[in-house]
Amino acid sequence: MKKLKSVMGLFTLLLVVFSATISSISASAATEQEEISSMIQEHVDKAKIPSVSTGMIRGDNVSFLSKGSQTADQNTLYTIGSTSKAFTALSILWLEDEGLLSLDDSVAKHLPWFKVKYDGKNVPDEDLSIANLVYQTSGFTNDESKFPTAKAEMTLEEYGHTFAGAELVSYPSDQYAYANANYVLLGLLIETITGKSYAEFTKEVIFEPLGLQSTSADPEKITKKDAIIQGSRLSFFMTHPYEVAIKPALIPTGYIISSTKDISRWLQIQLGTIEVEPQMKRLITKSHQPDKAHRVDEETRYAAGWFVVDDGTIQHSGGTPNYSTNFIIKPDANIGVCVLTNTNATVNTNMMAENIINIMDGDPISPYKPDIWVTMDKIFSIMTFVCVPLLIGTLVMIFRIKKQSCTGIRIKKVQKKRITKFIVLPVVLLILAIAMLIVFPITFSSGWLALSTWAPYSMYTGIGAFTVLSGLLIAAAYMVSIYPKNQ
Repeated sequence: MKKLKSVMGLFTLLLVVFSATISSISASAATEQEEISSMIQEHVDKAKIPSVSTGMIRGDNVSFLSKGSQTADQNTLYTIGSTSKAFTALSILWLEDEGLLSLDDSVAKHLPWFKVKYDGKNVPDEDLSIANLVYQTSGFTNDESKFPTAKAEMTLEEYGHTFAGAELVSYPSDQYAYANANYVLLGLLIETITGKSYAEFTKEVIFEPLGLQSTSADPEKITKKDAIIQGSRLSFFMTHPYEVAIKPALIPTGYIISSTKDISRWLQIQLGTIEVEPQMKRLITKSHQPDKAHRVDEETRYAAGWFVVDDGTIQHSGGTPNYSTNFIIKPDANIGVCVLTNTNATVNTNMMAENIINIMDGDPISPYKPDIWVTMDKIFSIMTFVCVPLLIGTLVMIFRIKKQSCTGIRIKKVQKKRITKFIVLPVVLLILAIAMLIVFPITFSSGWLALSTWAPYSMYTGIGAFTVLSGLLIAAAYMVSIYPKNQ
């Protein structure tokens, strides 16, 4: 009897300890979710993001969380930007594994027309390899003034041909430089070698075998308005619906569509928590192996469509003019996160992903800071609202001075000192306006026309209004100086 009581007492004690442990874990998980939810809401509110969809992976478990004014869930489709590159790179590794190419092959071996130059001289074919494209060491950059983006309706082949004869910024293999052109050419290699479209190949070899049912590179599906959540753009302190013409030639480098559910599965496959065919498992492991010869920065290298940090973290972000994404995995901790948004807010999307993974890993998070476009929108919205009334007022002043000069209220009296006195400040303002017109395209490595796809409308109205106002102020100052009031 005493033994039975002892056993029952021990069992009761174990039950209490087990229940307390489960309660503690549940409370910890609830606190974690609350912290993540609060952090995301702060970014949604301050960065004016209409929709955020997140997937959080911890081993076999996946949880989803969506925020924002636009309804979304784990099945909602988004354009995933440059995170598309991992699919393109994996496709290339598959072709190599099948013996259809080698990363050491020259690009020209498969695209005989493809020739490039450096420092005005032809680069030997053998010096520019497929590996250079995969690991971003080809010598191409994202400077659109040197390598213009694709035109609407351009095919992959048509756009690929625009890089033939290009003058590289650096010699192949000399240094790392991120460039969408590299993955456009990889997409073209896939089509040329397989005889299939990029969409057909990725569907048959990557998406369907991996169970990514909603993921697609099909231009017809991507351009279908009701297929994906409406993209948006920030202007005048608000986000507005924003449609961007999808360029088929850019799909391999940044315009695949997917859902949080699919991407969470994709990340679980990367972590090895979902079993796939041995060949694909081996290729995914290979895709995480970075280029040892070059660094992105002091602690990061580039692999096959992934950035690999020295601490083992693997991640990639993506952005289009109206969508942003960020995917992160930590293989050692067996955790991962994906964040998909429907506006161009790369900084905030990256911060949300990094903060979520830090919360999951028990690390401190970073405080909110505005995306560059949020800051630009604030500055130029205010500039617009200030300059437009002043512009109208200055026009009225000019007409009034002109009228008064005709009625004798003002008389013409040219004095150089007086002109200089009145005109100095407006000239300084005009110089500042011209400086903005010159500096911004240089800063963003893009022409004004291409930049207009990404920048807030307020940037254009603000700079435009400021420039016109500066010119009108010069005219007004000149007229005031040569037409003083008749005493």
